[in-house]
Amino acid sequence: MTVRVDSNSQLTPEQERVYRLRNAAERDGGTPGGFLELLAAVVADETWRQIPSGVSSSDPFSSFAEFIEAKPPFGLGQRVEDVHVLLQMQHPHEAAAEFRSKMDAMRSEVRRLLAQDGITGYSEQQRDRDIQAWAALDKSGSWWLAFFVACQVHPQTSGATAEDGGRGRAAKTKISANEFAKRAGTSADRVLRYYKAWEAAHTAGAVAHGADQLCPGHEPVDLPPAEDWTLYYSSRRSASTDRGALISAAAEAQGIRPTKALEVAENPTALRAAILADPRTADAARAALKALTVEERRSEQVEYVRQVAEEGKAQAASGQLIELPEQIRAQVSEQLASVTDTPTDPELVTSAYDLVQELVNRAVEADPEAHATEQRARFQTALKATRKTIATIDPARLPDVIDDGLREEISALQESVNALVASIARNK
Repeated sequence: MTVRVDSNSQLTPEQERVYRLRNAAERDGGTPGGFLELLAAVVADETWRQIPSGVSSSDPFSSFAEFIEAKPPFGLGQRVEDVHVLLQMQHPHEAAAEFRSKMDAMRSEVRRLLAQDGITGYSEQQRDRDIQAWAALDKSGSWWLAFFVACQVHPQTSGATAEDGGRGRAAKTKISANEFAKRAGTSADRVLRYYKAWEAAHTAGAVAHGADQLCPGHEPVDLPPAEDWTLYYSSRRSASTDRGALISAAAEAQGIRPTKALEVAENPTALRAAILADPRTADAARAALKALTVEERRSEQVEYVRQVAEEGKAQAASGQLIELPEQIRAQVSEQLASVTDTPTDPELVTSAYDLVQELVNRAVEADPEAHATEQRARFQTALKATRKTIATIDPARLPDVIDDGLREEISALQESVNALVASIARNK
């Protein structure tokens, strides 16, 4: 029996909603805002369970997939794979967090319902691509991961670009290690270890392309043997820091393995035992401590400049977070580039650090509200310190030791406080 619907006026409320959902799928296939909203409603109140599965049946649909594929006016008359495609499109209003949450919940429930029928939307083509990626990882060890990080990440700024293999065509924008780590569910330190391993391999001639020659979507390149991976990669977290890099370099210069030097640096108890037991070790430690203090200070200053450049924000003296204007952000990025090019010059690092702090102060002074907050914080700190100091004087014992000098100081203090009170009274 064929069912023909000329008007939706004879439909039940549930069938009318399904009718509108089907029309939305056919009308809005390009930007399916209406379809997604109606589908969310149909799933939320289980409308699809409340209508008969056919003209000669009062039984509900046995599955959501059956409802999608059933002919109108009972089902949507759509292919399940087409609905999977529509689910991947965004609703125009998904920029709003609440609306996006609603759409995500709908997509999750639809996919769960379809998965119950053995329909996942996971194609054989996708399976082949995933298996090929697995095979590449299995054959090359972690080289493939390092290659991917080198294509995607710029370690200095979040908006840097690279040239596409030297062909003069601007590559797609790379992202920061922090952003990559956030999306991948890992740490920025781990991402940077992969990046530095790739760069070390390029310096040694093991790979033909440096990170600055790679870009997102770069075609695959020849990778070194898997057994060579540990020659360039260190799983120690300290190896990915500036300080760790210096320790590794110093170890190589002395003809010892970098991992051995890093192990000693990370084990204070063993280091202390060696210093206490051996005078020569103690002398070497004293000499190294001075150099280490300078290096740690330099690393902190570089990290401060890097953080301000990447985030475009800086913390003022009061603790408030200042959004820096584009002009100042550009100047900070220039300073970061200068200290990255010559990272071992402590004077240049200090100069860059001081200039960045001066730029932050300029940004504060240029913003009336931020400037007022800074002044208020300074006044508050001074007044609290004064009040705390005065509280240390015992009024009961003061009369026993009072003299003309103390009377003069107390009178002067009283005059200062009266002047402050008068100034705020005038500006009420």
